[in-house]
Amino acid sequence: MSSPFEFSPVKLVYGGEALGFHAGRTILSPRLLPDERAEVEEIRRQKGVVHVRPLRILEPSPERIKPFCAYFGSCGGCDYQHLPYEAQVKAKAEILRETLRRLGKVNWEGSIPAHTSPAWNYRNQAKLKVRADPGGSPALGFYEAESNRLIPIVACPIVSPRLNAVLTALRSGPWLSALAHCREVEVMADDLDEKVMLTLTGSWDAPEEESLAQKLLGEIEGASTVAFTRDSAMKVFGEPHLVYHVEDIAYRVSPGSFFQSARFLLARMVTAVAGMQIGGVAMDLFAGVGLFTLPLAMRFEQVLAVESHPQAASDLAANAGATSRKNVRPITATTFDFLRRCAQMQPDLVVTDPPRAGVGVATLKLLLNLRPRRLHYLSCSPPTLARDLSFLLSHGYQLDSLELFDCFPQTYHIESLARLSCRG
Repeated sequence: MSSPFEFSPVKLVYGGEALGFHAGRTILSPRLLPDERAEVEEIRRQKGVVHVRPLRILEPSPERIKPFCAYFGSCGGCDYQHLPYEAQVKAKAEILRETLRRLGKVNWEGSIPAHTSPAWNYRNQAKLKVRADPGGSPALGFYEAESNRLIPIVACPIVSPRLNAVLTALRSGPWLSALAHCREVEVMADDLDEKVMLTLTGSWDAPEEESLAQKLLGEIEGASTVAFTRDSAMKVFGEPHLVYHVEDIAYRVSPGSFFQSARFLLARMVTAVAGMQIGGVAMDLFAGVGLFTLPLAMRFEQVLAVESHPQAASDLAANAGATSRKNVRPITATTFDFLRRCAQMQPDLVVTDPPRAGVGVATLKLLLNLRPRRLHYLSCSPPTLARDLSFLLSHGYQLDSLELFDCFPQTYHIESLARLSCRG
């Protein structure tokens, strides 16, 4: 291990770290701010970059504040609690702009309007880990950053009040003993923060599952659905799914289906992504349970909604079928396979909300064969957005606007919406 050294970062970068240079080397450190002086120590080298941990702050930034949460710095969930919320949003906008320019040569000089959220209690979902503590007893919490070491948690200030109440209940001795065969408990609350769906991953026999499910449903306030997953099998007790409302639309969300986990910005995000057009054809790729599909159905004559995950595709079909409009065609397929088989047509709008891996060049090539008039690309990863935008801009599209949705305050995560139109 090398000796500690003094370090002063120059900027924040995507991933929650501060970047700077020392002795000709690129340095990355968590929990530091630009222009601070700190004593740090090296923890690893990776691809020519030295990763360090701060030991003590020698000269703090004027912007530095005291973190709200006692677990900050050990729990890996948050990155920016030492920075005021307004400064977090400003930093994320510049990180988005710089990442697009550096990785994709996308030089966006326009504004990046930011949709902000209440800074605390915003998550409607959480994944709680269960591991044995040093004494061998089960403990409940989150992982340390870049580690599988569990940090036991009493309460988490970024999850909803109902989910914190569930966490408090599950931390009691009898419940921890009941969860001894569990590796993870995923909890999701509905839009009113009243009902809770619990999905447990672990190993139980059938009688144990039923007994534990009935106990959870009867004794955990708000628990309405309990699911057990083991390998690829799932068994559900109580209500078969959670119903989540976004304004006037009700969505069925089953255990295992993806749904946005930031409860305060969903309505604004849906309005921004779905647009205002009336008439024409829209496609919703990576549609999930239909968060954008159903609003699109109110604005377009026909909507093709594509989702590959079996449970989410089932929810998508149910949600589409529950509407009074019959203009949605749910399609269970990967986006790549759907576009590969898609008949020649020119949709008026394509909405794409891919996972962190992005859409990818191979899939974009197929999409461009359809020559959609407009593209609304919702991204949760600036690096893959940079790659995909670079390809689209070099193949006949122009970037009309770029917006930031700060769905996850206190963390490095950035959701952004790029709107593009066909130049030809």
